[in-house]
Amino acid sequence: MNYAPDDFFDLTDAPRASALFKPLTYVWEGVGALPGFIEDILEDRILGEVEEGAWLEPGRVFLGEGSKVERGTIIRGPAIIGSNTTIRSGAYLRGHVLIGDGCVIGWGVEMRQTLVLNGSRVPHFNGVYTSLIGNAVNMAGKASTANYRLNGQEVTVQVPMDGRPVRFSTGQTLFGAVIGDESSIGGDSLLQPGTLIGRRCIVYPQSTVSGYIPHDSIVKRLETPMTVLPRE
Repeated sequence: MNYAPDDFFDLTDAPRASALFKPLTYVWEGVGALPGFIEDILEDRILGEVEEGAWLEPGRVFLGEGSKVERGTIIRGPAIIGSNTTIRSGAYLRGHVLIGDGCVIGWGVEMRQTLVLNGSRVPHFNGVYTSLIGNAVNMAGKASTANYRLNGQEVTVQVPMDGRPVRFSTGQTLFGAVIGDESSIGGDSLLQPGTLIGRRCIVYPQSTVSGYIPHDSIVKRLETPMTVLPRE
């Protein structure tokens, strides 16, 4: 495991994301590179449907064919949204977002400086900030990424290399999470700053996750027994 972008993501059908990652060594470098990359390639074109009552920052949004932005949505640029993607009512995209094809961004979702690859669903009440989300990822309701350390210091990532933990600088004080292809994040879960989740992982609901989670892992919260007492 080299922690390269293609260790976490299949970029075959994602030409924009492939270009983003091409000069980078480690997957987490994509977070810092994303704003400048989007600014460089942004086209002001609306090819999909925008319902009356949605607000898109003029000249700062690309919307692909077959995509739909429902009423009540706010999209601040720069933003690039692929084909056949739905941005549902009440979503707030705060800029520097690159969303692929066939995605769903739902009600009450707030997103900033984030990559979402093809076929992923961020469906309701999610806060996703300075993060990289792979293909066919599902984030259940209220699953979110924290991106700021309480002491305000730089976010680092720690991963195993050659049998020992190695800590890497991200160069970012705002850094959320990396979620590999085909992973599912359960409802009410929180991914701490600098979390790396491999491909095909399952995070159970109400989990708090940090560090590196290898491919094909299951993360379960320790169960707390429920006690039922009679009312006095």
